Formats: sequence, structure tokens, C-alpha cells
Amino acid sequence: MSSDEITQAASQEFLARLHVSAKPDDAGSFTGSCLPAWPGRAFGGQLAAQSLQAAFAANPNPEMKPWSLHMHFLAPTKANEPIDYEVEIVKEGRSLSSRQVFVRQDGKLRATALAMFATTRPGPRHGYRAPMAPSPDSVPAEERLVHPSIVPVDADFTALGYPEESYVDLRISESHPDPETGDGSYERKAWMRVTVPLPDDPLTVASTLCYLSDITLGTTALTPHGGRDGASGLQLGAVELALWFTNPAHVDEWLLFVQDSPFTGLGHGLAYGAFYNSAGDLAGTAIQNALLRDV
Repeated sequence: MSSDEITQAASQEFLARLHVSAKPDDAGSFTGSCLPAWPGRAFGGQLAAQSLQAAFAANPNPEMKPWSLHMHFLAPTKANEPIDYEVEIVKEGRSLSSRQVFVRQDGKLRATALAMFATTRPGPRHGYRAPMAPSPDSVPAEERLVHPSIVPVDADFTALGYPEESYVDLRISESHPDPETGDGSYERKAWMRVTVPLPDDPLTVASTLCYLSDITLGTTALTPHGGRDGASGLQLGAVELALWFTNPAHVDEWLLFVQDSPFTGLGHGLAYGAFYNSAGDLAGTAIQNALLRDV
């Protein structure tokens, strides 16, 4: 294969992770499969991306752009096994569309998602701009994105299908301060990008932001408390993930992902993240609620 063919094949492989397939003769029903985030458990960011894709595919309308996705993870979903997505049209208006997604596996409800699509309309406008951060070229790439507490460090993460290790470049540029000694806040900045060429249509961009957000948001709430190394006695898992998609972006170019954790306690950890595109515009925001409780 030529280098162009290899690159194209890699791009198609990544896009296939976002894709769902329509069930024949069953309108609004789709199937997919997700790679693992933990041994045997599906990656939540990929589950969210496929839910958004299913919601759009139930009634495709190119004038409607993804606006938000609110995901509730109700029970663990098994990796590398069929997942069913059933879409119910809640409201189909001229400027807004709401669609409920029921995610099932083995006949059991595993997650739900509420997706909203909207047309572009004129109105008042303002938005955060990207904060100062070291350039990605000055920050070393993370050698391993999957922590050895999940899979041994000498394992072939890519061969095992861990999505963090394939086609994602992550560079943590800043982490400050320690909430135990400062004002209670914890913030970090990270550069992220997909390393294969991707189209910049709104659905692909929004789906990829779903995918990328779940790689680091959970650990943003956990890092001030010892990170993965201090998590051996904790029950961990995302229970909610919400995203809003606000400006165009090229997800195969550097995105600055600014994250903070406003609160951890009562067995939960909240984390907020803001994606900024190469122009410094706010491309999307994400909020995650994760279980962080003693076993």
C-alpha cells in the first residue's frame, strides 16, 4: 500500500469507531461496538459518540448541527460486543430537534442520551477565548495514556484495543494548584488531537469531541487525590457526561483542553473541560460526574 492509502485506511479506522449501523427494516434502531476503557468495559467517550451518531442518523437533516448531548451511564457496557441504540424523536422543530437514545446490550438498558440539534440563527454573541498555555511543541507527549493499574505497562495497549493509545496525541501542559493547600480549585491544561486526517463536518467534529473528552476528564477530578496510583481502594466510573458544541474545529489539529474540578466529595467527582480550536475559539464544553467512592 502507498503512504496515502495507509493514511486513508487509518482515517477510516478511526471514523469506524464513531459509526453505527442501521438495523434493516427497523427505523430508528442501530448497532455498534465499543473498545475497552477498563478490562471488559466499553469506553464511555466512544459510547457517547455513537449515541450522537445514532441520534442524527434517525432523521438526518444537514441543516441541523449537533448542539448538545447529555449522557447517563446506568450500568457497565461490555466492550467488543454488540450494542443496540434505539432513537425516539422527542421533538422535530424548524430550528431545534431533540432525540432520546436508549442504549441496550443483551436486552438490558445500559445508558440513555438526550441529543439536541439546532440550526444556525443570528443573535447576540460572546465566548471565552483560549487562555495562555505553552505551545504543544514544547510539551512532551504522554508515552502511555492507559495507566498500568488498568493494564500492565508491558502489555501491547494498541493491540488490546484501548482507544486512548491509538490515533490520539495527548500532552499535559500544566497542572495547578493543589486543592489541599490552595483555594480548593484544581486546573490543568492539555493539548489533544487525532493523529489521522478527519473531515471537519459538524457531526464528525462533535462525535470526536465526545470521544476525546472522556480520556482525561475523570482523572481531572481524581488527580488531586493521588490519581490512578491512589485509586486502588476506590470504586470508579463515569455516571454522567454532558457536552455542548459551539464553534467549528479541526480535530486533527491541536485542541487546547482546559479542565478543572470544582468539587470532589460525597462519593462523586465533578470535572469541567473547555475545548479551544486552533483559532482560540471555544469549540465545545464538557462536564462529567464520576463515581469516586470508597469500596
